[in-house]
Parts: sequence; C-alpha cells; structure tokens
Amino acid sequence: MKKIILRLDKQAPAHCAWVKIEADGSSMPGRGGLAELAAGAEGYRLLVLIPGAEVLLTRVTLPPGKRRQLLAAIPFALEESLAAEVEDQHCAIGVADDKGALAVAVIARVRLGHWLGLCQAQGLKPVWMSPDVLALPIAGAGRAILLEADGPALIRLGAQEGFVLEHDNLAMLAGLPGVSSEAPFLLLHEGEANLPGELLPLLGERRLVTEVTALLAEGLIEKEALNLLQGAYLPQTQWERLWPSWRWPAFLLLALLLVQTGSSVLENNRLRRYEEQLRAEITQVYRQSFPEAQRIVNPRAQMEHQLQILRGNGAKTAAPRNFLRLLEQSGPILTAGGSLPLRGLRYRLGELALDLETSDLQTLNDLKDQLSKQGLTVELGPAITQAGQVQASLQLKEGR
Repeated sequence: MKKIILRLDKQAPAHCAWVKIEADGSSMPGRGGLAELAAGAEGYRLLVLIPGAEVLLTRVTLPPGKRRQLLAAIPFALEESLAAEVEDQHCAIGVADDKGALAVAVIARVRLGHWLGLCQAQGLKPVWMSPDVLALPIAGAGRAILLEADGPALIRLGAQEGFVLEHDNLAMLAGLPGVSSEAPFLLLHEGEANLPGELLPLLGERRLVTEVTALLAEGLIEKEALNLLQGAYLPQTQWERLWPSWRWPAFLLLALLLVQTGSSVLENNRLRRYEEQLRAEITQVYRQSFPEAQRIVNPRAQMEHQLQILRGNGAKTAAPRNFLRLLEQSGPILTAGGSLPLRGLRYRLGELALDLETSDLQTLNDLKDQLSKQGLTVELGPAITQAGQVQASLQLKEGR
C-alpha cells in the first residue's frame, strides 16, 4: 500500500519533509511546502509525525472494573501530572505492558487541531498521527537517542514510550529509573555528537544520520507506535462523512422497502390461498364429472385427458361425439338465468345424466320443457326432498 510519511515542525506549512513509499517498497524523500506535497498525494495514505515535545507519553494503571468506564476516567487520573485543564487535553490510549499499565499519549486539543488544520487546509487527510519520538528505530537495542543538528534530543525507551530533552539536560538521562548500561541506547546523530560523560556508559552502537526524515520513516512501525487520532479525531471514511446528510433518506428508503416487501409477502400468500382454492374447486368438479375416478393427482391434467378420451376417434365409437352434442345443446339452458346447482354429471351409452338441486319441483319441470324444445329426449328421475331442497336427476338423450 502506498503511503506518505510527513514530518511537521514549527516551519510548517511553508517547509516540511516527507518520504513517499510506493507499493513495491521503494521510497523517495522530498522537501517543500504542504501545497507541493498535496499536489502529488492522491492515492497515498498519509501518516504524520508531529514534534514529540508537544506530547506527553506516560502510563496509567487502572483499577479493576469496566474497561470503557475506566478509559473515560484516564484524563482525570493524569490530572496531577498536567499543567493545563484536563478538559483541554486529548488522551490517546495505547497497549498495556506486562504489568498491566496502559500507555497513554496526552496532547493539548488546540495543538492537535493545529496540526490537523495545516493538513486539511491543503486538502490532505491524515489517517494516522504520532509524536516523532515514536518513530526512532529501536530494533535490537530497544532504546534510541536522536541528536539533531537543530532541535532537542529525541529519546525512545520502547514501542510506546519516549520523551524529549534539551541537549543541556542529557546528563539527567543517566539518573532516570530503569536506565542502565545493561540496556544500551542506539545513538543516532547528525554531525558531531557532543555528549556529557555521564551518558557515555549507556551508549551502544553509534550511527551517523544524513537524512532524519528518511530515518524516521524507516524506523516507524505503524502498528506499534501510538496513534493520536482516536475518539473524536478518528478519521472518517467518505461514507461516514456523507452519512449524516443521507441518514433520513436512507431510513425512508428502508421503510419503503420494508413496506413493499411486506406487501409482496401478503400478495403471495393471497395468491397461494387462491391457487389452493381453485385446485380444490377443480378437484370437486372433476369428481362430480368423473365419479369413478379413484386417484386424483393433477385434476386439470386428468380432466384434459378425460376430455381427449371423450373427443376420441370416430372410427372407434360415436359416444364422444354424442356426449359433446348433448353438452352443446343443453349447456346454454343450464347456464342461463343463474342456472341450478349441478351436483354431478355422468355419461353412459349415449345418455347424459345431470344431478341437480333446486328449491321446488316446478323448476325442474320447467327445465325439462326447455330442454325438450331443443330436440332432446328428457326424462325426470325420482325426486328427493331433503332440508327444504329438491334433488333429482335429468337423463338427456338425442331426439329421435
């Protein structure tokens, strides 16, 4: 992944130093104003190093309890160590050491806002920011001192520990707790290194530095160094920046989709019930038309099959043609005027039997007369009265 490591100091934004690192690992140092950097920063992740003198790196041991609540209390746990008001400070949390003490970086909100503002004014969007002292290379030695030709000494004591000392105060380093010759410092220096005698026993390897920003870019391990951009300063993705203005339209769209989905589900259920109802009615009609049928799997297909048989082949039997003629002659009368409930239909040996139900016998006699006028031979079978309804059978034959 392509990235730019930018070091800011008091000369920014007019004068800055940076290193561009390409996807293949190759790097190119650069110097100039932030505007110049911004012109070629498209597609790069921007990692920013700010002066370590503005950041207090310390550790805090939290008592047992809920982590989220305890983290919120960290600024107040450091209140005695801070010269300014706690509310004006921003705290970034790092990792805990083997004793459970959390690394904490403290910086004035106004200063953090200053460095972010310099970048944002040029359209640059840092994704990571840390004090420059945490970019000193400490591989092997575990500790390092950087003596720049112009500026204070940067001292790194671990992955997330370090501080800044003026050159005149370097002798104090020898008296700090935990500092001894058993863990020597890597000495990095520009030009001659004029050190107090008390510090010499604490030094190990010495290395002359020609390009400090390139050195810091080489020593920076993003996952180990403490990132100041946390909480309210956490970088937002483009989606997160647009979300507030699109939130309500998105909610309305979601509600519309839910309503549409619910309507579709209800409609599908209604259609499924209607299909089941139609299937039941088709099955009932099939049973009435072909009472001898034993097994009904697909009533529609079976009905079509039976009708094909009835249409038949004239060479075999005249029955299918007779059946269709009887239906053609009687159908209009049976369906006219609301028709009578048809309880069953049978065809056998040229005779079509209709099982009907009506409220009175006279209606059946009227129907018989109408069918007779169509040239049909009609016989009215025995009538049975049940529950106020008359059930009877009409036998139809072609007239002679």
